[in-house]
Amino acid sequence: MKRWLPVLAALFAIGATQAQTCDTLLLSGYFSGNVHLYDACTGQYQRNLAAGSQLAGAQASKIGPDGRLYVVAEGRDRIVRYDAQTLEFIDEPITLTNQFGATGIAFRDNEIWIASYSLNLVRRFDLATGQPIGNVFGAGAGGLGGPDNGMTFGPDGNLYVPGYDSNSVVRHNPATGSTSEFIAPGAGGLFETRGILFEPGGQTVLISSEGSGDILRFAASDGRFITRLISGLNRPTGLGYHSDGSLLVADNNGITRFNASTGANIGRLAEAAAGGARGVTYLTVLPRGDAPPVVDDSQIGSQYWITGAGPMTGNVIDIQDMASSVGTSFGVGFDPDRVVRKRWGSARIVFTSCTTGQFSWDSSGDGTAQFGDGSYAIERLLDSDATRRCETAGFSNVDNRDWVIGSWYGGPSRDGEGLMLDLNTDGIAFLAWFTYRPQQ
Repeated sequence: MKRWLPVLAALFAIGATQAQTCDTLLLSGYFSGNVHLYDACTGQYQRNLAAGSQLAGAQASKIGPDGRLYVVAEGRDRIVRYDAQTLEFIDEPITLTNQFGATGIAFRDNEIWIASYSLNLVRRFDLATGQPIGNVFGAGAGGLGGPDNGMTFGPDGNLYVPGYDSNSVVRHNPATGSTSEFIAPGAGGLFETRGILFEPGGQTVLISSEGSGDILRFAASDGRFITRLISGLNRPTGLGYHSDGSLLVADNNGITRFNASTGANIGRLAEAAAGGARGVTYLTVLPRGDAPPVVDDSQIGSQYWITGAGPMTGNVIDIQDMASSVGTSFGVGFDPDRVVRKRWGSARIVFTSCTTGQFSWDSSGDGTAQFGDGSYAIERLLDSDATRRCETAGFSNVDNRDWVIGSWYGGPSRDGEGLMLDLNTDGIAFLAWFTYRPQQ
């Protein structure tokens, strides 16, 4: 009997046990006027990124689409660029107007979007020429007050901007141009909003509340407050993930590791005082392999897996509890303890021959993912020896059901989506359905 499930498990285990690499942690210090470098494995201070006052008022630092490191120097109204491998200075591609008050940066379509704390807006610049293109939205859109350095694009393609003064987060849709309130002022005790970090799976988002000393968790869909994950911090700002999957939080004491799911304190990783960091504003995890990985956004699609098991009775498979999973991340960040499985709905397959059937699903009502319901005809993707034995005996006469094991799909009209089936000796079928998330 064909058994591919253990092979999948082994592949995941390989990804989870890859050798840990020592990344570099970049800790921005507003008052110290520099970005301070630490070893992510030992927490040891290495050096400062810049010389002199080059990074006065250091704020956000991010890898751009060209694979280089961009750092906001708010005090000089500059964006400064470095080689991401050698960390050597390259140039200053963006010069801003006097007292622009730059805090956060984000990249889109060969543009750099820069948050202005002073002007209370976000402005677009051409990354190649450094010239301004226009405002992303006007001052105070969505109730925003004091856009800060945690500004980021979410997994849904929308721009999320923390409002330090408004104690809120606004969401901007680049496709429609609309800007609206995402997290209401003061929701969950939010006070002086700083960092924004979407959790693996894209279902939830973490927000650092500098004024209250908390890390808060919200629903990524509607900004609904879920829980206070961490409290008692010394003005937390930057957020990131360690290569081991733990959550990194930067505050005025330095960088501390926490269990990403429960918020339990694992321990201080790096001391701010060791590198002279003062007025900590931002944290960047810089991978230090042979080359820094710059993920191709076009490879991040919407393919979605739904799995479940249920009995096969006669020519029918009924699975009442199909589930989807969230909670962990790719490669070395994979942690089986963080996988969270949620009920998606139900599925049913009625086989009409050795190579055809009717597939249907129901994901509507309470206790489902609300994808709706539907059905379509399926057929074998690849025939097997069991298929041929079934056809020789005749569908109505076959007494061994191993012919269901393997790959099925909806024919050429649904190429790119499919079903993988397995069956144990007790007649319990396992179904893995690879499909796609609904269009947003």
